[in-house]
Amino acid sequence: MAILLVVAGSPAAAQSSGSIEIFDVTAPGERRRVTPDWAAINAQPLGSKGNPVRTYLAAGEYTYLRDLLCADGLRPSYKRIGTAGLGPYATIVDVFDVRCGTASHRVCMDMYHPGYVEKRAVPGFSLRPLSKAEQ
Repeated sequence: MAILLVVAGSPAAAQSSGSIEIFDVTAPGERRRVTPDWAAINAQPLGSKGNPVRTYLAAGEYTYLRDLLCADGLRPSYKRIGTAGLGPYATIVDVFDVRCGTASHRVCMDMYHPGYVEKRAVPGFSLRPLSKAEQ
């Protein structure tokens, strides 16, 4: 089991170039292409305000959080605690309190990325391995 968690937690490559499509927070329902400053984003830890976990809508945020595993292999508890304003993609960043036992972690997430599913775990966590049906 421990080996499976290590493999599941192996970091995937971060995007380092190109443009992406986001939901435009200034025109609800519309999408636009942006070319983020990937060097600045990737210089920050995943899950920080400067490099929020990208998801698709609030459902994507909660799916990602449900798939996180603490260092002991257990699932953390989590609660949305607010927003951190605009992030590096010019969209609003949500902030979650994620707890493993008594340890509390702040995880920032950006839900304005249509169809995007983050494959990397935030530092200190791993992601639940996908079942065969999910692969």
